[in-house]
Amino acid sequence: MGRNSLVNPLLLILLVSCGPATMSPLPTPTLPMAGPSPKATAGGLAPTAEVRPTTVPTPVPNEIVIEFPLSGDTVFSPVEVRGRVQMSPFESTLLGRVLDAQGNLLGQGPLQVAAEMGKPGPFSGQIPFRADVAGPGRVEVLEISPKDGAVMTYAAVEVLLSSAGRIEIPAAGARATMPLHLLARLGRPGERVVVTLRWQNGTEVSRTYTLLEGEDGRGLLIESLWWEDKPPPLPPTQPATLEIRSLEGTLLARQELTVLHWNDPEVRSVTLYFVRGEEPVPVQVYVPRTVRIGTAALEELLWGPPPHQPGLQTAIPLPAEVLRYPGRGPDWGPRVRLLSLGIEGGVATADFSRELRAYGGGSLRIMLIRQQITRTLLEFPSVQEVVIAVEGETEGVLEP
Repeated sequence: MGRNSLVNPLLLILLVSCGPATMSPLPTPTLPMAGPSPKATAGGLAPTAEVRPTTVPTPVPNEIVIEFPLSGDTVFSPVEVRGRVQMSPFESTLLGRVLDAQGNLLGQGPLQVAAEMGKPGPFSGQIPFRADVAGPGRVEVLEISPKDGAVMTYAAVEVLLSSAGRIEIPAAGARATMPLHLLARLGRPGERVVVTLRWQNGTEVSRTYTLLEGEDGRGLLIESLWWEDKPPPLPPTQPATLEIRSLEGTLLARQELTVLHWNDPEVRSVTLYFVRGEEPVPVQVYVPRTVRIGTAALEELLWGPPPHQPGLQTAIPLPAEVLRYPGRGPDWGPRVRLLSLGIEGGVATADFSRELRAYGGGSLRIMLIRQQITRTLLEFPSVQEVVIAVEGETEGVLEP
């Protein structure tokens, strides 16, 4: 018998005695049960999938790149955010957010991607925010799942948030006419600031103003912007940027808007009455077209005479007078406002805010206030009579 014949029976005996051969199964990996986690980060700590402003999750690889603002930049509201994304998300829209150092959400808004869904492209947009205290914060850009609201992609940049000021008028994205009416809260009372309006085609107007002391003790700017010297031709309707800076050049506030040319179809003229000497005189101004043209005319009247028509005055109290009026209450604002205008049966009832009482008395002034308001409204064919109210009251209004 050969050698192989001896070995084979021996192997057979060993195999039988050991029983059937078995293989131990490989351990099964445990998969995470949580929703999708963020996929990218840049320059900051990422949030959790629940998008809680106070939670900072683990960073993940980049898919969103924020190009502006840069890390360490001082940002003002609304902050402009630009960058690029590898794949445009659902509806080509990202979410932009501003948070303070404690993770509190201060503002958010959509950022549009200039690319088809799934394609790479740039994104941009503005995020309005309000920081009561200046200090560290961060700007975030997120892709949110349309299915469950989870964060799909994320990027952030650490910035310094400024509470130096905000522009209330004009509002962001407003469509306005010249002269441009301004209301901004910024800086310190008595501080001089430079206001510049720059059209997209390079035309600009720049003026220096002194801040009033607002009702909250902060600096207050209420003006109508126009050229100090002979103006250039008014640019055609186009986007423009409004900036307010300190005399040293520090940016205090910025606003994007559209300035309408007087000949734009969306603009119409109205006739207001201001004072020259002791007589009301008609003045033509231009306002954005609206179905509530009577309201627009009175609101324009309350801003005072247009700065490009010298020699005109108004009997209606202006902000400087309202703010220093000794009889003002703690609930007073900085300027006279129109609360409502109703027209019924040819009778127009114009209801003004309590600040109208800052006229201080005097029969001539009362007569001029009444005439300015009444004659402005009588320019409209639907009005035959005018009633003036203050905070809803018509009795005892505008008395010496």
